[in-house]
Amino acid sequence: MKKLIVPAAAVLIVNLLAGLLITAYAPMNLLFTSLAIVINTFLVWLLFAFGAESTHRLSLGICFLAVGTLEFLSGFFAPARWTDNWWAIGLVTLTAIEAVLAYLAIHYSRKS
Repeated sequence: MKKLIVPAAAVLIVNLLAGLLITAYAPMNLLFTSLAIVINTFLVWLLFAFGAESTHRLSLGICFLAVGTLEFLSGFFAPARWTDNWWAIGLVTLTAIEAVLAYLAIHYSRKS
């Protein structure tokens, strides 16, 4: 579990410090990138905490890492507003898909 939390916390701290130190880093973009880090870390933590099989943890962990990296990098270029924000809609959609995949992995690991 420490192998998951420590790197995620380090990336989150660096992201927050960069947001506080760089004036061109809009507060809304800081929020978006921080949300991407926290949400994807939480979903991977769920896989470990609720005992998904090791193959599911590995494959979904890699998928969540890829999607989280995409969300993080695209968060820098997201519009800095809540209304008419397609990036936020995409984040919610990807998070919903990831949550369903995590639920299915945990559910079917407990059945077998």
